[in-house]
Amino acid sequence: MDIDIQVWKKSRQYTPEKLALARQVLEEVHAGRAVADAVRRNPLPEGGYVGKHLLVAVYRQLIQSGEWQADQALLARIRLKPVRTLSGVTTVTVLTKPYPCPGKCIFCPTDERMPKSYLPDEPGAARALHHKFDPYDQVKARIAALEAVGHPTDKIELLILGGTWSSYNRDYQEWFVHRCLDALNKVECDNLEKAQFLNETATHR
Repeated sequence: MDIDIQVWKKSRQYTPEKLALARQVLEEVHAGRAVADAVRRNPLPEGGYVGKHLLVAVYRQLIQSGEWQADQALLARIRLKPVRTLSGVTTVTVLTKPYPCPGKCIFCPTDERMPKSYLPDEPGAARALHHKFDPYDQVKARIAALEAVGHPTDKIELLILGGTWSSYNRDYQEWFVHRCLDALNKVECDNLEKAQFLNETATHR
């Protein structure tokens, strides 16, 4: 998994050459060419193609600089996996820490690094393991990743997975939810009730 993370980080290094190539792709898409066709016509010098996360990043730069006007239709075309947020609600999935489960289901996979029934090669589980199951870090990183590929993050459906929730002690449950809300609020609160109150009007809620 460490190798995969390094590859992922390398793909997010936006060199001037990559930015220029992404702009060329965007200009072709803006002129009416299909996204896949424009991407294939402009391969990266070292091999491979411009990722949609880079297209979204350059699109946002062009909007912020005033060179282009915001175009939601264009953003929808370059967004990665647009079906994921068609409803207007973006799902953020986090996993709780590994913890003993009272169940004895023979078909349930067991990996000592993971909460019961989850395997580390699943995307969400791999992200949780990378962040050491810290709820704040998981939420913060997932929102940043979704925004990087053009998804809206104002309406969030927070899914808390991992093991059997009722087997965790109450203090951990409340702390976990509290830290998730702190990440959504971008403010660290003293208690869960305040975090819930702030989230009613937060940017990500």
